[in-house]
Amino acid sequence: MTQHDPALPEAAEIIGTADTTEAAQTPENGTEAQDTPAARRSFRKPLLIGAAALAVVLAATGGTVLSLQKTVAISVDGQVQQVSTLSGSVAGALDSAGLTLGEHDQLAPAGATTIYDGSQITVARGRLLTLTIDGQTRQVWTTAPTVERALVELGQDPAGLQLSANRSREIPLDGLAVHAQTLHTVTLTDRGAAAAAVTSTATTVGDLLAEQGITLAAADRVTPDVATPVSEGLTVSVITLPTVALTVGTDPLTAIPTDAATVADVLAGAGVTLSPTDTVTPDPATPVADGLPIVVTRIQVADSVQTREVAQPADVVEKDSSLADGTTKVTQQGRPGSVDVTVRVVTTNGVAGAPQDIASTTTVEALATVTKQGTKKAPAPAAAASSSSSSRSAAPAPASSGSSGVNWDAIARCESTNNWSINTGNGYYGGLQFDISTWMSAGGGAYASRPDLATREQQIAVAENLYASRGLSPWACAGANG
Repeated sequence: MTQHDPALPEAAEIIGTADTTEAAQTPENGTEAQDTPAARRSFRKPLLIGAAALAVVLAATGGTVLSLQKTVAISVDGQVQQVSTLSGSVAGALDSAGLTLGEHDQLAPAGATTIYDGSQITVARGRLLTLTIDGQTRQVWTTAPTVERALVELGQDPAGLQLSANRSREIPLDGLAVHAQTLHTVTLTDRGAAAAAVTSTATTVGDLLAEQGITLAAADRVTPDVATPVSEGLTVSVITLPTVALTVGTDPLTAIPTDAATVADVLAGAGVTLSPTDTVTPDPATPVADGLPIVVTRIQVADSVQTREVAQPADVVEKDSSLADGTTKVTQQGRPGSVDVTVRVVTTNGVAGAPQDIASTTTVEALATVTKQGTKKAPAPAAAASSSSSSRSAAPAPASSGSSGVNWDAIARCESTNNWSINTGNGYYGGLQFDISTWMSAGGGAYASRPDLATREQQIAVAENLYASRGLSPWACAGANG
């Protein structure tokens, strides 16, 4: 059996279907033998030579040679030819037919098999199939006549592939290149629409969406991720997330698509941290809804301590009956004082509010200069003394609640309904309604940090100090003194 070097690649895989095979080299031109006149001549010539030889042999040997001649059917890729031969083997019959096998051709039965009259011989020509599936290329030798048969022999389901060639296309002897992409059936749900089964060759979820003409907006989310490889039975879902309007402090409003469940989750996802004084509207536990406005107000509270001077109270002159009339005595030297005031400034979104005094502590008590003024009269003659005594007993008692003669109870009745411990939160305190700074400047820090914490007598004493320097002008109810 004649052999020669093949003209096609030798590194390819070999697949075939015959039960018994014998490989020989392919024709150099790699094409199937054709039933042309030249081909028919190539068949007839051996037959004529054989017939002539047979005649000679018959003449010499009689019926013995005639009994050796047999007719066999040789099928080459389904084309059947009847061949007469004296050979006793498959290989001899092929030689008698002038057939040469290629390296990747398949022969059944094997070349050494004994043949008889009526034997059938099958030759399947090898073909090189270059197959690329999903970008992976392989070369295989196959005796399958069509693309579909070759794919089945390779363990591929032709129905599960999108092919560049028709499945029924014949594979020529000089080979064929076929590109294929695997088909996957996936379930696709697009933004609330009914789920649909989609068959696609897309390799990733992103490719699948592009293939289906689905464009994603900023608020859209895909499950699984667009980079996920497509596989059979995969479920792909596209949803539109709710968008919230987030404002943080002085930052501009930001529209945020989110899959967060609550306002607190939105803030965490946006990287917003809250200080203990910051506020959030609505409450952080509020469920997220599309269009929900979320406002974070940045609040800073700064406390500072200021030392303020307290003016020396007005001098106080006190009558003293133990001193002779016309004499004075300084019993307390006056001085200014100081107070530490805690001042709070609240800054909201970068805008500072007005400072507020929230507490005070007296560090140095302010004292008034106290002078005793003698009122003791010199002894008088008895008659004069008796007359003077009668005169004094007839005089009316003064209507005053302090040394100044001011009726402080009447003023307190008007200012606070005589509630000496009143504190309504309006910035004015006690029965005579002092504010903190006035109270401190008039010496109130010597008694208490706020007027309402001092006794009635202490509040009147401070009022006397203030009256000595400013009269009744600080009190709106001064007219009640009458």
